[in-house]
Amino acid sequence: MVRKSFITAVFVVTLGILLGCHGTSTQVEYTQYELEYRLISNFGNVFYCDPDFYPVAQVGREEQNALDQFPTIRSNQEEFAAILKQLGLPDKTDYTASEKVLIYREHKKLALAVQMTPSGDLYGFTLRVGEGSGERINGTVTKSGQIKVTQRESSINTCPICLSVGTLIDTPDGPVPVQQFKTGMSIWTVDEFGQRVAGTIIDVSSAQVPAIFQLVRITLEDGRIVTASSGHPTAEGRALGNYQEGDMLDGAAITTVEHIAYYNGLTYDVLPSSSTGLYWANGILLRSTLRQK
Repeated sequence: MVRKSFITAVFVVTLGILLGCHGTSTQVEYTQYELEYRLISNFGNVFYCDPDFYPVAQVGREEQNALDQFPTIRSNQEEFAAILKQLGLPDKTDYTASEKVLIYREHKKLALAVQMTPSGDLYGFTLRVGEGSGERINGTVTKSGQIKVTQRESSINTCPICLSVGTLIDTPDGPVPVQQFKTGMSIWTVDEFGQRVAGTIIDVSSAQVPAIFQLVRITLEDGRIVTASSGHPTAEGRALGNYQEGDMLDGAAITTVEHIAYYNGLTYDVLPSSSTGLYWANGILLRSTLRQK
């Protein structure tokens, strides 16, 4: 009887220990924003285009946007808590203007550096690392922070300053959509004397567009329309995003300037074989963003 009681006691104690271990051990789960920070820390040098400095930086714009957007950023409690933890700031009633700028910069990083898609008990993610010749990385991350890379591929990581898909470029053989060009194809360009001449394509480029991106669409009084990144230069070397209604562009007055969402993934540009780098896009004379190698 004593032996049986001893065995029973040992079993109960052992079972209690086992249950105690399993019952008290909890797996940490992170919020989406904490997971984004873990991904950024893991891969490093994450690339994204800052809308306050690209394509055209304006003095004081970031500071003003930080103040304007602070109430909205603060209303997202999970994101705000992750940002405060990242910056080492306390949760308090009010923040200085400089602290709001720091918080706003972290908000931009979380919103633009990593694209997260919830899927059951984990998130799918996409991010880019390295500027210029870098990588595009796809993978999954569990709520406990376990990262799995499913695809890594080479990527040209630049902020797009190019033309929208379908833009027609003038050539001796007729208009050609910009995305169809290959090196060696013919194109109308302008020589150093300002004369229209036939040239060849010596370089083509495409740039991945961030998830949140807008193009500028300019309409001229004669009906010509061009849609491109705000930073794309005209023949004068002026960025399209700096034009306003009433300004002159390629000999005609601008009637409307619109900023539109762009969902086609890539923008494009070509480089003609001329010293000017000029070509006609939808009948409007523009300058290539590419340079001779």
